[in-house]
Amino acid sequence: MLHKITPFRYVYAIAVIFTLINAIFFIGAGVAKSIKGYKGFFKSDFMITEDHHPGMYLLEALDAFMISLVFMIFGLGIARLFIFDKTEGMRLPKWLNITSLEELKVLLWRTILFALVSFAVTNFLKDNAVTWDDLILPLIILILVASLFLVHKRT
Repeated sequence: MLHKITPFRYVYAIAVIFTLINAIFFIGAGVAKSIKGYKGFFKSDFMITEDHHPGMYLLEALDAFMISLVFMIFGLGIARLFIFDKTEGMRLPKWLNITSLEELKVLLWRTILFALVSFAVTNFLKDNAVTWDDLILPLIILILVASLFLVHKRT
């Protein structure tokens, strides 16, 4: 049965390549937002007013970098599991030496949680008027943290 699945490795390679391209795109977006934030700081002589918030660009850059990290971990994890499963992981960082889909799931879960927290902080700092709808994202984060805790408690 396994010999019938082996040709599909190339389909995984396409998914990995495009996922890593997405990661590079978000790194570029993060760099662009960072440069825009730095320019804003230097143009205003480090003055922050109601209309001028250069630090928000840096927070948005952090969001872009976190999304890029999620894409990288997903792409490299899929490549490690399905394409390079027979190679030694000596050249990989220890945290990326994934041997099962369960390990990849937990690593992605933690990374996505960190990215969501960063995104939630940015959203709360952007909005002046906080509504009940703004509590949806923190509630989602709480549910994800609780479920991650329960998964770890089970093992």
